[in-house]
Amino acid sequence: MNRSISQAVALPAATMMLVVMMGSGCSAKHKDRIALLEQRNADLGAQLGRVRGDLASTQRNRADLDERLRRAVSEVNGLRGALAAAETPVQTPTESPADGWTAVPGGAMIAVPGNVLFAPGKVTIRPEAGRTLDGIASTIQGEYAEKEILVFGHTDATPIKHSGWADNWELSVERALAVTRYLQNAGTAPHRLAACGCGEHRPMADNESTAGRSRNRRVEIYALDPAARDIGR
Repeated sequence: MNRSISQAVALPAATMMLVVMMGSGCSAKHKDRIALLEQRNADLGAQLGRVRGDLASTQRNRADLDERLRRAVSEVNGLRGALAAAETPVQTPTESPADGWTAVPGGAMIAVPGNVLFAPGKVTIRPEAGRTLDGIASTIQGEYAEKEILVFGHTDATPIKHSGWADNWELSVERALAVTRYLQNAGTAPHRLAACGCGEHRPMADNESTAGRSRNRRVEIYALDPAARDIGR
């Protein structure tokens, strides 16, 4: 009876010891597992911090690049505007030209056909051309009294053969001189006058046709601002 009781009492005690030992082993494993997870959590937290730092740095760099790009675009636009302004010619107000004259920068111009002023190959002004030149001289002394007067002679491209002039340069110069002297005799001060011959080198039309050659034979008279005088100095 006593032995049975003793065995009965001893069995639960052994069982309890086993349970305690098993419990201690499980607890140690759990602690190790928890420590491992906590370390991983710390590592992930550190990694996340680094990623966030890199992201913040990237955002700052992008903001800096955006600002630099904005300034560069603004500078390029400014340079384009300055270039466009430099390439755009300054438009100066042009006064209304006198009747029969054409407005040009700095003044006005009138072209007189060569056959109105001269016989073919000649530099003597036709008598009937006096009325035309007298009207031009009157306009110069009236509406263009403060202007410089430049006279340009032009010819067609037909080579000189029988008139005795060296070439079309010489013919155009002599015709310009003839008109210049006429204007001087009509009252235009000589210091306001200048004569120039262009020969056939500034045509208005094709020299292949009779009509074109007729248009190219002309004398152009310019009334320009006094600054034109500086050109020949």
